[in-house]
Amino acid sequence: MMTVNSKWRNEAKTALFLQESKPNHGNSVSWTFLHVLSSIFNIIFNLHLSTSCLSDHDEYTWHMDYTVQRGDTWEKISSKFGSFVVEKPDKALIASHIVTLDVVCGCSKSSNLMTYKVETGDTLFTICSRFKADANKTAKLNGLENADLIHAGDVIFIPAPGIQNFTLFEDKGPAVKSRSKSQLHILVGSTLAAFTFIVLTVALVFWKHYKRKGTQRSKVYSRKTDCLNCYLNSCPFHTKSEESSDKATIFLYNEVRDATSNFSASLKIGQGSYGSVYLGKLRGTDVAIKQMKNTKSKEFLAELNILCKVQHSNLIELIGYAAGGDSLFLVYEYAQNGALSDHLHRPGIRGYKPLAWTTRIQIALDAAKGLEYIHEHTKPYYVHRDVKTSNILLDSNFHAKIADFGLVKLLEHSSEVAAAASRIVGTFGYLAPEYVRDGCVTTKSDVYAFGVVLMEPLTGQQALSRDSNPGNDQYSEHRSLVDCMLAVLNDTHDFMAKLRKWLDPNLTRYHKDSILQMALLSKDCVDDNWKRRPDMSNVVIRLSHILISSKEWQEMGSC
Repeated sequence: MMTVNSKWRNEAKTALFLQESKPNHGNSVSWTFLHVLSSIFNIIFNLHLSTSCLSDHDEYTWHMDYTVQRGDTWEKISSKFGSFVVEKPDKALIASHIVTLDVVCGCSKSSNLMTYKVETGDTLFTICSRFKADANKTAKLNGLENADLIHAGDVIFIPAPGIQNFTLFEDKGPAVKSRSKSQLHILVGSTLAAFTFIVLTVALVFWKHYKRKGTQRSKVYSRKTDCLNCYLNSCPFHTKSEESSDKATIFLYNEVRDATSNFSASLKIGQGSYGSVYLGKLRGTDVAIKQMKNTKSKEFLAELNILCKVQHSNLIELIGYAAGGDSLFLVYEYAQNGALSDHLHRPGIRGYKPLAWTTRIQIALDAAKGLEYIHEHTKPYYVHRDVKTSNILLDSNFHAKIADFGLVKLLEHSSEVAAAASRIVGTFGYLAPEYVRDGCVTTKSDVYAFGVVLMEPLTGQQALSRDSNPGNDQYSEHRSLVDCMLAVLNDTHDFMAKLRKWLDPNLTRYHKDSILQMALLSKDCVDDNWKRRPDMSNVVIRLSHILISSKEWQEMGSC
């Protein structure tokens, strides 16, 4: 049973309750009507609606169907529901279509939780006093070590004070207190009549909805990233058994801080797209800890979303997560040999030996298998959107794992159907031309980036490098590895001789035929026409053949 406790003035102030019940979905008609009534009477309503908590879950969201109105935007929809709706700007809003809204609320088996949006001037004491809640319990529930660490716009969870169905009038001072009892009775009677109408309307809408569509599987979203209890029971720990009941671990902030010696610069091992990465030891295990600003909650949730749903030996494994201070943390398995880019671009500076040619092919094949998995063997399909050598990590045996899923894009229907991106993200030098030009996102966007990745083990050069202008070292311009390699690969005159000049100087021994096949594969991957690019399953097959021929050459000891 969900209780909506709402007080509107010029802008909505909302509090939500949720308790386990049979699943139902709401409709915007009753909410809009309630919004109008509350604006007229300036009162607090408690509206009880049937909803559900997912079995064995503690998600802080309520899922409801909403029919999109003409002129709706995510901001307008959110304002109708007290600004508690999780906005999804990537999802297009089409009039008359039904979308699933995720409304921030709280659920618990043992007690009700109230969700409240902090307003300017609020303190934890005044909020708890208003709802007759225990301040210490509220602070503990939200992980607040300091009661002053709340700000306008935050969403906090409050132990339900046992409020029943009621209507309260805001205290306006002596003028309000002096109203006649007859006026009060009239107003209360009108409100109760309106409330009865709302309940009947909601019941009718629920009945029609179930008759037409039935129940739908809920998707979990949350905008309250500081309260990581939302994910405790929704994120399976990655093990080889798909039926494992193990869960990803939520770590305390103090554990993460101590594991990294208070985020010591000496333990910093990398810089991701949205945060620094530190080496740490948590509960006896070496781990990589990514620190992200809490303003990057979208990227944080994107990584949780995919890494909690997929498992593959060539995808980095998520161990757990944490939050504290102004940061969010993701805890991954530790890849002992770092990023592929460190082994290709001036490896001697970092103390690495140059990678053997066969090892480079094996790494490329591993990475291709990871991408093939998220492109073709998951539902929905995923596009990584930031494939590059610095996001390919190497374990102790130099097997590759794809990492950094903060920019991942979902393709709901087919891996071949393009989706439109609202903004261009990724790394220059790896971006597919149709993506930059039209914002068109398909799995072939990743294939293009992977084609660039294949060129780097061949040449030892970065996707983009700077060339100084002749006679002026102060100014430089970017040189694209793709442009340089295509100039060589498109020249049929003495092709191999020109390709040899571009090979990595650290490659002292290599199989000429496999070098040629790898170069041609990279060329196919970066074709300007995305429809002509191979899919990742085809790339895996071709790389497998290249690896076999290279190993045969290696065993024969040929040059």
